[in-house]
Amino acid sequence: VRSKEAFAASHIPGSINIPFGATLPGWAGWVLPYDHPTLLVVDEPSRMPEATTHLLRVGFDDVQGYLEGGIDAWQVRGFELASLRTLSVHEADRQIRDSADAVTVLDVRTEKEWDSGHIDSAVHIHGGRLQERFSDVPRDKPVLVICGSGYRGSIAASFLQREGYESVSNVMGGMSAWKAARLPTTQ
Repeated sequence: VRSKEAFAASHIPGSINIPFGATLPGWAGWVLPYDHPTLLVVDEPSRMPEATTHLLRVGFDDVQGYLEGGIDAWQVRGFELASLRTLSVHEADRQIRDSADAVTVLDVRTEKEWDSGHIDSAVHIHGGRLQERFSDVPRDKPVLVICGSGYRGSIAASFLQREGYESVSNVMGGMSAWKAARLPTTQ
């Protein structure tokens, strides 16, 4: 439940990132399996009770604890770490322009958000449906994940990594930043 930026910098391989906040319970209920125990990695131990309460309220009754000492403790013990590449909208735009056929832009926003403007070459799969549609996301080229702000992109990117996609990036600031930078969109 660490921030998308902290997760991108380093995380436990195979972990799923749903950043702490008001939408944590909704996204957890949408994308996490209820039949597995849950262990949390938090930025601050003081967040553990509230994060646990959020999860309990949506039916996760097997929260077994949190990583004592956080990701730093994991790292100093020599356990494996993974990272998630992040891109600014300007870097993503350059990558798309330089090699549009060599990357997949995955837009994980809602249908209404998609209809309000999207990147021309993007593939649209709602983030909550991604696990059902991995086969629609090519594995043979880098995947640039974009949402509204980067929050849902981090969730989706963590699932892609867990599924074995090797080159995944989260576009920070998402379509809000893309539109603010006046980069090209289509409807």
